[in-house]
Amino acid sequence: MEVLNHRTFYDMIISGAQEIIYHQNELNAINVFPVADGDTGNNLAHLMGMITRDCMWGDSSKDTLERIKLACMRGSRGNSGMIFSQFIITMCNFLLLYPEVKYKQFLEMCELSVQSAIKSVAAPQEGTVLTVMKTWVRVMKEASRGTESIQQVLKQSLAEVNTALEHTKNQLEVLRVHNVVDAGAKGFVHFLKGLIEVRLQPKPFNGSSSANLTLEEKPHVFAEHEEIPFRYCSEFLFETATDPEALKGQLSDLGDSLVIVSDNGLAKVHLHTNDPARAARIFSDMGKLVYQKVEDMHRQYQGIYQRKSSIALVVDSACDLPQEWMDAYQIHMLPLQLQVGKSTFLDKVTLQPDVFYTMLEESTEQPKSSQPNLLSVEQLYQQLLQQYESVVSIHLSKELSGTYNVCCMAAEQIDSARIHVVNSRTLSGAYGLLACRIAEALETGSSFSEIKHAIKGWIPKSEILVSVPTLKYMLRGGRVSPLQGKIARWLSMKPIVSIDHEGKSLLYGKTFFSKSSQGKMFQLLKRIHLKHGIAQYALLHAGNPESMKQCELEMINITGSRPLYITNVSPVIGANAGKGAISVAMLLNENNTRGGV
Repeated sequence: MEVLNHRTFYDMIISGAQEIIYHQNELNAINVFPVADGDTGNNLAHLMGMITRDCMWGDSSKDTLERIKLACMRGSRGNSGMIFSQFIITMCNFLLLYPEVKYKQFLEMCELSVQSAIKSVAAPQEGTVLTVMKTWVRVMKEASRGTESIQQVLKQSLAEVNTALEHTKNQLEVLRVHNVVDAGAKGFVHFLKGLIEVRLQPKPFNGSSSANLTLEEKPHVFAEHEEIPFRYCSEFLFETATDPEALKGQLSDLGDSLVIVSDNGLAKVHLHTNDPARAARIFSDMGKLVYQKVEDMHRQYQGIYQRKSSIALVVDSACDLPQEWMDAYQIHMLPLQLQVGKSTFLDKVTLQPDVFYTMLEESTEQPKSSQPNLLSVEQLYQQLLQQYESVVSIHLSKELSGTYNVCCMAAEQIDSARIHVVNSRTLSGAYGLLACRIAEALETGSSFSEIKHAIKGWIPKSEILVSVPTLKYMLRGGRVSPLQGKIARWLSMKPIVSIDHEGKSLLYGKTFFSKSSQGKMFQLLKRIHLKHGIAQYALLHAGNPESMKQCELEMINITGSRPLYITNVSPVIGANAGKGAISVAMLLNENNTRGGV
């Protein structure tokens, strides 16, 4: 092959992608750098799967190349996935300038692509995929003397590339200790073999799905007693006109493993950090955030070495518990998404309450919430079933969000016998108290079947009352009817909001409104305690911590006991309640009539 055209390039990329997908589990098993989280194969296979699935050859070769670039931006995950993404994007951009290239231009394209991949990494290290890529280009340039065959140059490079791969064991201490080569570099060698063979039919998958591997089959998933300096593995995709290189200085003090890929006004950043919310603010100030993924590596580590139960507990971000409680109980969280202005954030992860309420008051549009996407839920369930025997996944009322339905679909796809998805029929603090009950039962050794049965009895005992300063945000979000909102405004009254027995919003009691909303709420709480008995309660606020002391005194006077906890509500709850709202969440001694006090 002396000339490379767009169709041949496409066939080579698809063949290389299939080779990586085939070796996915092998790459997972040797992944120890930069973090031994055993997912390099998964990340590279995800990228390659998106390319092969979303980039069918079309009538226009340029359109096909553009689709490959977009798939790289959207599908890249992890350090190696990000590096591969920039490598392939640069090749596509080169070919968009030429309908076909001969071997000298081919070498130029490969060298530019490797340089671009190196440039994408904030702190490149020898002994990684970048080292093997550099060797590959050097060897091809040396082998090209006296030949004009692209295929021959590629084949001649393979032996020395394999030697460079083996040498990575001696270049990074962590690889030497584990006696493995770099997983990303090994992935590149498989990719290169695919380019050479141009296999048009996919290989049969090599072994079972990575979701079904046991820990013994994944020997390098972290290391016991390993220190994790930065908790969150985060990725951000955003539209920006700013040179991504300018980001490196701004992000250098936020963490490590920084990789930045860019193309045509899109930038994607990979970063290990303890403050993903601060990173998200930087990106949203530069442009429009369109996608984020944040994984809690600390919680993953606990699930492998320090788990308190063989059953994992999953909640979504509408479950309002203090973070220290989430950590103590080892609860896994699926963040809802919240669009504020032009950017979309991950609730409680890349958007925290202290920043959110300022954004809410400045916005003329109601923030829009959405459930986690199906793929992210499936990935979490797959990961947890590698570490736990089963999963209890409890979610906010299905009448208020599609999260429950998405989780049900994911459970069916993964293993419905081992994943129990629950509709809490409530939200916020009441949902948090239910999660506490489940977590406590798990710590005391309750079985999967016992937990499933107990939850049915706990849900009807939950209750929450919310005093909101205005119906403006609930009206904008469609949580109360326009007629109820008009009446409230006409009478200058403030509502008390709750959840009915089906999990729908309601305006509480026969007297829906009161000029003294908080006073009316505590009157209702006295009646609830007399009728049903308040066994436990929590106090919550929407950016209004100064109100909590008086609320606590009122509730101690009513119940004789202190709150289980006091916390701020999540932004996705505060978006509808509005800044200043306060609420009391309860678990009662008896089943609750919800609104019938």
